[in-house]
Amino acid sequence: MKRLLLVSSLLAALGGCKRSEEPVPLAPPPVATPAPSSGEVRPLTSRDGAAAGTNQGTPSQGLPPGHPPIAGTPPAATTGAVAGTIAVAPSLAGRVVENEVLFIVARNPSTRQVLAVRKEEAARFPFAFEISGADAMVEGTPFEGPFDITARISKSGDAIPAKGDIEGFARGVANGAKDVTISLDSVRQ
Repeated sequence: MKRLLLVSSLLAALGGCKRSEEPVPLAPPPVATPAPSSGEVRPLTSRDGAAAGTNQGTPSQGLPPGHPPIAGTPPAATTGAVAGTIAVAPSLAGRVVENEVLFIVARNPSTRQVLAVRKEEAARFPFAFEISGADAMVEGTPFEGPFDITARISKSGDAIPAKGDIEGFARGVANGAKDVTISLDSVRQ
């Protein structure tokens, strides 16, 4: 008897449940929050526009000190950029052809780790260059000097050094140096 009562209760409960064929309405879209007046705390949301006068192009702006940069923003390490001029030695000027690729590589002198690389197509000499943390091969690599900087005209256009490439070096370059001079004066054998 108890069993019959239990089964009939279940059937009654299931019979009362009806499967709806009507679509369930979605929640309304969020409404943009207006910018608060001065003195109010503004909610943190990606759904509303930035307050007037803010720079939407730099999402990392306004982060607390020591906070890592948000993906897609240039690292703050670009302040230590190294700049200068690359020239071709007169003895090799005849070996440089228009539209060749110039690679500029900054390395840690003690570990030989590549810190940053720039690729310049169709460089004309003398060539003014700048390399910084924004040119890091791996995001987040600290751009801290001193540096060994290599400039190389790649005859193949490939990043891997090859026989016939024309190279020049600057060693022990300080972070933030602005007057680096590199002479492309050797041919890779």
